[in-house]
Order: sequence, then structure tokens, then C-alpha cells
Amino acid sequence: MQRSESSTLPSREYDAIFAVLDDCAQAASLPEFKNLLMDALHRRYRFPNTTFLTGATFRGAFRDPHPVTTGRITPIIDEYTAGWYADDMFATPQSYAALARNRAICHTSLRELPTEAVTYLDRFLYRHRLKSASVLHLALAGRSHAMVGIFDDEDKSVPPERLAGLGLLARQLSTFAQTLPGHDAPSWRSALTPRQAQIGELVADGQTNEEIAATLCIGLDTVKKHVSAVLAATKTRNRVEFAKLVLTEELARA
Repeated sequence: MQRSESSTLPSREYDAIFAVLDDCAQAASLPEFKNLLMDALHRRYRFPNTTFLTGATFRGAFRDPHPVTTGRITPIIDEYTAGWYADDMFATPQSYAALARNRAICHTSLRELPTEAVTYLDRFLYRHRLKSASVLHLALAGRSHAMVGIFDDEDKSVPPERLAGLGLLARQLSTFAQTLPGHDAPSWRSALTPRQAQIGELVADGQTNEEIAATLCIGLDTVKKHVSAVLAATKTRNRVEFAKLVLTEELARA
């Protein structure tokens, strides 16, 4: 959703957005915010099956060992965290790029998914009769990430205008969520510029230089220079060592 598109939303979408924001405004901490948002999505949008996952990096959020879940997701979340999270279609570079533009997307908007993500859809979501999936990407305090999943079990995909409204909602929720008490920013970020930290996250999430260049729409040489700067600033010798540093800090705060 482009920002200009928000002006074309039906009034009912604005009503839902303002209602959710009012509901969540009572939160004084991130845990409270998670529960209030899950309840608000159910009451204001009639979304009964939801998840709230957080992590120090985009892909790291899918490894959240303590997700908040509702509805039909609760009995299957252990199966997800046992291994399916690694193949989640929303954890792909393609999804990262789409969410950077829109903040809310449906799985049907992702084309040419890798084999693992297709398998995840067929053997996990569809096997559990979850027919559609959408996700909101929120920015949290300390540059952490939150992925709010919405799953349908009645063959009712989120319509485009509602998805556009959810994108606007995600931006507003991010602004509020960043004011809530949370974990301190991971120390590996402290010596990096915002752009270097962004690229560092993608390196830690396993993206190659070519994938990072495509995801961020920048040149390959630029990516290589930033990656070298990240490794030098964090005093790590290679990408594997850097990824271990990020994962160690992520586990420490779980």
C-alpha cells in the first residue's frame, strides 16, 4: 500500500483502525500490548486465528520461542516452532521486500515462492485447514520486529481494501509500540549506521549479497562494502561468526 492509498479507504476501515488503536492505547508494556492487539483483532475485525511473534531481526521473529496465539493456531504452534518456522513463506526475502512497501500482505500476493515455502503451505497450513494467511510487520523498541499473523479457516481471504487498511494500522501501531518498555537494543547494532544495521539483519537471516541487493534495490558492490563494514565494526571474522553473535543476543533476550 502506498501512503497515498490510505485516503481512498472506505470509512468503515478507518473506524476499525481507530477502534484498534484505542483498544491498544491502554498498554503499558509489550506483553500487555500483544494481548490487547490479539483481542482487538478478534473483536474489531473478526479475526479469530492470530499470532504475535517478535525477534531481534526480521527472520528471527519467526523463531520466537514464546509467541502469543489465538484460536486454531494455539494447538498447532508447537509443531510450527519445532521446525516449520524456517519455511514460512512470510520469512522469505520476497516477503521482506513486500512488507517494507506495504506493512501488510496476504500470502497470495507472493509469487514464485521457494520450494520450502510451497511445502509449508501444503503440508502445514493447508493440512490444518488454514486456507489463507496474512501478516502485519510492526517495528518495536530497540529496532526489533514483530510479525502479526492472521489466518482464515472459512475460505475468507482478507479483501484488498481491508489489507490496505491493515497496512495503515501496522504503521500506526509501530509508532505506538516503539514507546513501550522493552529490551535494550542489541549491542551489535551500537557501532553501526541504520543502513548497516539493516544489512546486518539480512546477513544474520541468511541472505546472500545478491539477495540483499535485490531485497533493498541497491547495487551488489554497495552491499559488499556494507557487509565488510558490518563485520569490521562488530569485530567478527565472517558471516557465520556474525550470525552467531546476533543469534546469541537474540536467545539471551528471549
